[in-house]
Amino acid sequence: MTNIRLLTPDDTPQYVTIWRKALVEQAEYFRIALADNPAQDIPTRFGNDSFTLGVFSNGSLKGSVSIERDSRIKFRHKALLFKMFVDGELAGKGVGRALITQAMDLAAQVDGLRQLYLTVLASNRRAIHLYTSLGFVEFAHEPEAVLIGDSYVDEIQMVHFLNGKHSEKILNT
Repeated sequence: MTNIRLLTPDDTPQYVTIWRKALVEQAEYFRIALADNPAQDIPTRFGNDSFTLGVFSNGSLKGSVSIERDSRIKFRHKALLFKMFVDGELAGKGVGRALITQAMDLAAQVDGLRQLYLTVLASNRRAIHLYTSLGFVEFAHEPEAVLIGDSYVDEIQMVHFLNGKHSEKILNT
């Protein structure tokens, strides 16, 4: 049985464990490296505009996604969706979709928040498919943005408008 809930500081040990595992075992899917931040603490402030959701299976944290609203005055209408991960044992079971959907629902309740944006490696076709199916659209493509081992990987930036009004404009340009 799985359940999704907001993480608290008490979840930090499990969070650190799953992120270290993710960045070692699935390094090719992430733009960050474990060496960049070995601590891998929960990256948000546990508030309504800075939160991390976790998916639990039998009491163990098996995945997470974070939302962080931009704090700059002219950018407060935007929030970053980042550090998305679901353990391989739950892959393909709709858990990632449920996790992101719940994060989007919570973000939509934040006063003045209009859009979520994210970055994803172009080689991570499964994640791109998931984000696209949830209404994210590509707005930028950076060639050779990330060096993984001896290979350069492109990076895609995507956006989702919480009110849905601007998605057609992006798709038609």
